[in-house]
Amino acid sequence: MNDVVIDTNIMVYCFDNKLDLKALLDNFFQSSFSILTIRKCIVELTNIKRSDVKSFFLSYGLKVVEFDENKNTDNTLLDFCLYKNGILFTEDRELRAKANKLKIRTLAFDGRAVKLSNN
Repeated sequence: MNDVVIDTNIMVYCFDNKLDLKALLDNFFQSSFSILTIRKCIVELTNIKRSDVKSFFLSYGLKVVEFDENKNTDNTLLDFCLYKNGILFTEDRELRAKANKLKIRTLAFDGRAVKLSNN
């Protein structure tokens, strides 16, 4: 099973563009996967005043994991992906570059579809 770890920007992007994240990932993986994020990403949604997105994804069944290593959100996401051997789904190019250097698989949008990095 693939663990897909989503960044804050993916939640906002999907919500604002009315994209069904689960359907996109179903089409991409065609096998079982879980969608999760770290608590820090949920806090970021609160800090940027996007309670609409937070409420939607929590009702969506998004698994929120407590994983805090006293680092910023990006580094915590990277550490969590390394720990879980998860796939990081983000639109942040700098974060994807860091993930690629660490051999963490990444997903990003390619138009309205999902693409996997070449690690």
